[in-house]
Amino acid sequence: MQRRKSEDSLAIVDGALDFGETLFTVGTWEHKDLISRDGQTQLSTKVFYASFDQRSESAAGESACTALVAVIADWLYKHPTLTPSKAEFDMLIREGSAEWRNLCTVEAYKDRFADKHFDLETVIEAAVRPLRVVPEKSFVGFFIPEGVSDSCDFLQDAMSFDSIWKEVERAGPAVYIVSWNDHFFVLKVEEDRCYIIDTLGERLQEGGEQAYILQFDAETTLGPAPPSKVNDPANANQQQETSASAALESLALVKSNIEIEQSSPAVESDLKSDTSTDLVLSTDVVTDGGRSVCCQFIKDFFAALPLRELQSDIKKGLFGKVPLHQRLQIEFHLTTSSPCTELVAV
Repeated sequence: MQRRKSEDSLAIVDGALDFGETLFTVGTWEHKDLISRDGQTQLSTKVFYASFDQRSESAAGESACTALVAVIADWLYKHPTLTPSKAEFDMLIREGSAEWRNLCTVEAYKDRFADKHFDLETVIEAAVRPLRVVPEKSFVGFFIPEGVSDSCDFLQDAMSFDSIWKEVERAGPAVYIVSWNDHFFVLKVEEDRCYIIDTLGERLQEGGEQAYILQFDAETTLGPAPPSKVNDPANANQQQETSASAALESLALVKSNIEIEQSSPAVESDLKSDTSTDLVLSTDVVTDGGRSVCCQFIKDFFAALPLRELQSDIKKGLFGKVPLHQRLQIEFHLTTSSPCTELVAV
């Protein structure tokens, strides 16, 4: 995707509210070395930030991710060779959040979605944007963590994440809406690169407050975090806070399970033991093309911490309110702007 000329980048402001100079902000791509939330993996690539994310006061879209991905995917189809300017990215977040708030007022949805987190089918049917999903080219699969096969027998015949990615590679240029870990983001696949567009900053970095676009191309690398980064006090504090949060959650789950059935005395000692798991991450630096790095990024960066926490829960016999398969499930929905519209290869 290319950047549009400055005069064209202002097209989105027609008829919009005046937010001052921010309407004219073009923004820049920044090269970043990013460390995963579990502190184990480093991504080196170009990042493009919005001014805020969906949870900000400016957007007021706390649970708007489903509407947001529809709005962003529609924009990508209308501008197949472009990336949004910062002003456009901001406006898309505001527009998607506004669409979500409108859906929240629909009586028919209030009982079905008490948490106001709409599924993709509802957003598509509501015609938030002229967007459709192609079922025969969409996939539902699962991450399959190491060391928990006895608890995941139901996954033996299921499609794995790696199998889904092979289909994505085979399909070529496309725009997908991806659902993982109770959140939606957009994946744009091009001939020689991929883009991930996410409106929730915290998915990329702990405490992140800006929506972002990640570019995966020949210059992008992914590998183990350098020892200096792993041992950095800031990262250490982040991991300690995450571990403490996970421990408190586990204790709450134990209490819940005790009310249902007799708990084993070993559970409490397990909570005090080493929380290391058998999750196997890549120890090599991945550099062979944007698509390969993007695939490994989703596994080793995006999903690493939730999968580690899940493995720990499984080994302790802790199963919370969220079903196990739901915590492992990832969905790739191929989109199109109309039933007969094909994505323009770029």
